[in-house]
Amino acid sequence: MNKAITINDIAKIATVSKTTVSRFLNGKFEGMSEETRLRIQAVVEELDYRPNRQARALKAKYSSVIGITVTDISNPYNSRILKGIMDRLKSTEYRTIILDSDLCKTREHDNIEKLIDEQIDGLIIQPLAESSHDYAEILKTKLPVVQVDRFVEPLVWPAVVSDNFIQSKNLGLRIKDKDYERVIVLTPPMSESSPRKNRYKGLLNALIGGNVEIISITTPEIREIIAKDEKIWAELRNLLQDKKRTAIFAFNGALLYGAVKFLNDNLIAIPGNIGVVGYDDSALGELISPGITSIEQNPVEIGYRAVDILLQQIIEGPQELSGPVPVDSKLNIRKSL
Repeated sequence: MNKAITINDIAKIATVSKTTVSRFLNGKFEGMSEETRLRIQAVVEELDYRPNRQARALKAKYSSVIGITVTDISNPYNSRILKGIMDRLKSTEYRTIILDSDLCKTREHDNIEKLIDEQIDGLIIQPLAESSHDYAEILKTKLPVVQVDRFVEPLVWPAVVSDNFIQSKNLGLRIKDKDYERVIVLTPPMSESSPRKNRYKGLLNALIGGNVEIISITTPEIREIIAKDEKIWAELRNLLQDKKRTAIFAFNGALLYGAVKFLNDNLIAIPGNIGVVGYDDSALGELISPGITSIEQNPVEIGYRAVDILLQQIIEGPQELSGPVPVDSKLNIRKSL
């Protein structure tokens, strides 16, 4: 078996000190001549040297690694959050380990344990639980943590989220102005999702004191691009039989596109007696006739700003919390309402 290459071996071949090699490997080139840097680099490449990251982390007390766990990596919205994170980290020395919770709390817990074992310098989490107490034991260390998209309460760690309450309220006010008698909300379970709860609260706030009825159809978690569960559409079909002037408000893109398909398949004109609105982060609403009024979030900016906050924590320590950090969404007014 070949002997593992060490920093001492590189130092001898490059005719420099072990300290100089260590500084090179940590990206600290101040005071190092270009000739020395290139000589060490050539030796490192020739020997195909890979530093033992965990050993370096234990000695230097940092790993230059950020851990990330998201609810469902197949969700295009989450992919764009990751894009923002990676864009922000391009100008830093940090690398990432990204894990998928697959909408499973047990797996999320295991992910966090694995990331902590990797000696990460900070954690970005899209939490699945309802309360911060659910993370109290596993995150009892002083590890810097930032939440993205969702947040758990009481607010222990910073959170960067969409302005769900404000934009849902704005959309609710437009529904009210259009004299709809009823709103049917299509949403996956709200109990453990702060975005969905705040969207519902915003809608209620807009319609308070009026005569608009609100009915919720709670769906399973949606993994498809277009929601296809026939139980959802059977329930919606039954509700629409009374011919009330109704606005359908879908809390995610898959349900929004599914609702449009359902209405088209059943030859129900949009708008008219039925309007449809919702969250749409892929801009498909602009392409679908007659143009869907929708809320467009900015997940790339959410990821970018989350890294800013995390790096500040790593450098300066915990910061005072004044509430979740909102990232502006855009209400696109089109012709479906």
